[in-house]
Amino acid sequence: MTDAMTNTTPVSGPLRIPASPLRTQLTTALHQALPPLIAFALGRGWLADDTATLLVALMAIGGPILDDQRRTLARSRALAHLARAVPDSVAVVC
Repeated sequence: MTDAMTNTTPVSGPLRIPASPLRTQLTTALHQALPPLIAFALGRGWLADDTATLLVALMAIGGPILDDQRRTLARSRALAHLARAVPDSVAVVC
């Protein structure tokens, strides 16, 4: 084993991990709240058929975005959990 392989000194300092991915959570909440609100407005007749078609197309685009947001949130939480388990010289939850 060489000295480079046994050296555990961080090169660029510890990782800085945000403790709460609030921005991601707010975006995800917005994406989850919009479909039922749109469906309610359509059912009440507050939106025209053309508007409904547009909204369905937007949801087809927004669905994958919502799924990506959900996955990002899960990864962020897992990373923050992992950062709490290691020494502060490796990662810091901020």
